[in-house]
Amino acid sequence: MRNALWHDKKLQFSFTFFLIAAWLLLTCISAQAETPDEITSDPHYHLLLQNDQVRVFEVALRPTEHAFVRHPYNFLVVTLQDCDMVMWNEGESEILNFHFNQGDARFFYSGPARGLRNDRTTDYHNITVEFLNPKVTTFGYQPTAGKWDYGSNALNPPVDPSKKFKSTLQLGEAAVSDVQLLQGDALLPPDKGSSELLIPVTDLDVKVEGDRHVRKSPGSIWWAGNERKTDLTNGVPEPTKFVVVELKASHN
Repeated sequence: MRNALWHDKKLQFSFTFFLIAAWLLLTCISAQAETPDEITSDPHYHLLLQNDQVRVFEVALRPTEHAFVRHPYNFLVVTLQDCDMVMWNEGESEILNFHFNQGDARFFYSGPARGLRNDRTTDYHNITVEFLNPKVTTFGYQPTAGKWDYGSNALNPPVDPSKKFKSTLQLGEAAVSDVQLLQGDALLPPDKGSSELLIPVTDLDVKVEGDRHVRKSPGSIWWAGNERKTDLTNGVPEPTKFVVVELKASHN
């Protein structure tokens, strides 16, 4: 009797293991078989801006929706709310879940198509910035390592999220900064000749050039180009948080 029970349990374990292995295999085959969309034709990517330096997309996925696109250029993703997303590269299984905080900014290289799936019950939104300049890269001289290598691809969280801060990630011929301004705090203009893209993470209501106000909401962008010559000041009581992409003037 004991041997029979042991035999039944062994068969049950083997069958369970078989089901798990089959599910993983089918998931992998599904990921490999799907044909990626061009980013401009995928319905979840909405083009907000295109010029000779960047292409900027608003990305929106409702619950259970997914996107699978190929990026021809290096790109930056700014997440607009706390979320968990399934992400995978072409040829990988669609099983890994990643957590992102509101305002996270991460740099990715072009190459294999990448997938996103929203398994949560709330909508997902990000702003994706493609860099047309291939010299926007994490590869460069790393002072802490004392050699040329690939650097960080993400911004570190602020030391004190309740205060003014500006944390910057250098990307070759671009720089990405996570910025928070309290009332009366100011952001200096970009370097001479550099162009500037602002991505609001919270509601943006700032003063530039005297009394001129710029008001934007999360999910929108502000292309200031190389025209901002004065400080940008938060004139409202609420803190304002945004990501700044500074595209450095070419010295070629």
